[in-house]
Amino acid sequence: MKQKYILITALCIILVLNAWMAEAAVIGANKGVLSYRNVLKDGYAQDLVTLTTDTDFNLSITYKVEGEAAEWIRLEPESQPFFISKDNPYVVAVVVEPPPDARNQQYSATIRFITGALAGPEGQFGTAVRAAIQLRLGVEITGQEMVSCSATGFAMEDVEEGYPFEFYSVVTNNGNVRIKPEFVLEFWNQDQTELVKSFSLITNESILPTVQKRVFHSFSHALPIGQYWVKISTPTCGGSGSGFITASVFERGGVSDKGELLKIEHDAWVKTGDIIPIDAIFQNLGSRIVSAKFKGTISSGDNIFKIIDTDPLDVQPGEIVSLRTYFNPIQEGQYMITGRVLYNKKLTFDKSSVLNVNPSGEPPEQGKTLGATTIALIFILCIIIFILIMIFKRKKKLGRGQRK
Repeated sequence: MKQKYILITALCIILVLNAWMAEAAVIGANKGVLSYRNVLKDGYAQDLVTLTTDTDFNLSITYKVEGEAAEWIRLEPESQPFFISKDNPYVVAVVVEPPPDARNQQYSATIRFITGALAGPEGQFGTAVRAAIQLRLGVEITGQEMVSCSATGFAMEDVEEGYPFEFYSVVTNNGNVRIKPEFVLEFWNQDQTELVKSFSLITNESILPTVQKRVFHSFSHALPIGQYWVKISTPTCGGSGSGFITASVFERGGVSDKGELLKIEHDAWVKTGDIIPIDAIFQNLGSRIVSAKFKGTISSGDNIFKIIDTDPLDVQPGEIVSLRTYFNPIQEGQYMITGRVLYNKKLTFDKSSVLNVNPSGEPPEQGKTLGATTIALIFILCIIIFILIMIFKRKKKLGRGQRK
């Protein structure tokens, strides 16, 4: 009998240790379900999965794909086992490539990631203890081609005269066919009043469906020295991603100045007739001293109340300065302050802020009037209290009747 108790106790200890060891090596994934919609026959789709663990040592991982769509599914990188640790998660691309004769319907599959023998710095915990995680996949097959994409992350470096521009963008193919996106770059003068030159760029390499890729173009030009505002559009993506960036051509052997207007600072609420300091916060991001001044307007509706043009100020590389102007509002109301910083013949992107002016210089008091939602809540609360009172009186009346 004693041997039986000893055996049971030993089994319990083993189970507890196995449970603790399995808990000590947990694997996880940032996604539990992968859904592939509108995948074209003989097409391509992928999704990225990040696998993590809480172990300090390298944990080997293998995988197994099962289900009706298993033959269409592969992982990149394909080699296994691979290794993960607490400080080194692992990213895999789960790729779906349906055959040309696949039927238009919904398919399913699973991927099971399994640890190898759990081993720590001092040796193996036990070859029987493993951890696993399972991902479910849904694949919807269609015969209809879809073109959809988006472009962001536009960037272009300043160049010396005679050197080509280098243009970068991040393109996401949201459709189910390969694309070679086209970019239209319109170069406008510094005041954005005249179109100087247009360029049309087409990506040489195709971007697969569901894939995000950084694309690069190098193109020659004959633009004169100066700063340009470049308007970018992507006709392939229905014009999405349109926007402005700035780029400059400077003399050979010269230095490219860079600066940024960070914000416009002032009190949000001020008194009528007060003299208000307004600061444009500028940072010199270049490698040499620049002479900077704030240029802009203060307006209300269609009326311009002040033209801003501050005195120039020398700004050291990396330095952040305040370019100050003053405004004396004599009428109450709301004013819009808009402007840019001119530094070494270059302009920053513009910034705006709102100035509120009234006799007190304080925001209007809140909470004196009740909104419709508040009134409705009070009304509902009164009804609930009334119902509770009626129920209480009814119970009290019934109790008196029973005592009689």
